[in-house]
Amino acid sequence: MEWIYKKKLLDLVPRGYYQNLQQVDLNKTIKIENNTYDAIMCVGTFTFGHVKPHALDEFIRISKNKSLICFTINEGIYEEYGFDKKIDELKKNKSWNVKEFFKSNYIARKDVNAWLCLAEVIK
Repeated sequence: MEWIYKKKLLDLVPRGYYQNLQQVDLNKTIKIENNTYDAIMCVGTFTFGHVKPHALDEFIRISKNKSLICFTINEGIYEEYGFDKKIDELKKNKSWNVKEFFKSNYIARKDVNAWLCLAEVIK
């Protein structure tokens, strides 16, 4: 039933926007070739019990040089899951250049904040 719901939403998108739709586990190696994407956006995925920081390595791997990666991280897991260390590691390794990084009122009605990050891939 979940897939049917997603398909209905995709049917609302103008033709030509999606060339390939895959359902993947972001905690594992993504079966996509290196240097494939011009940009990646990931919102609402880095939260309790979901995707771990290793996914950021995969995002960089499948992105082209100078690609932009934009994502959110629930503030409650930022340090607990090691996103703080992973983001610093990727900066130190010169894998990306963080353009924007700030905390935002993510789900206002539940008083949940998230870190928002925009980074440019360096290869």
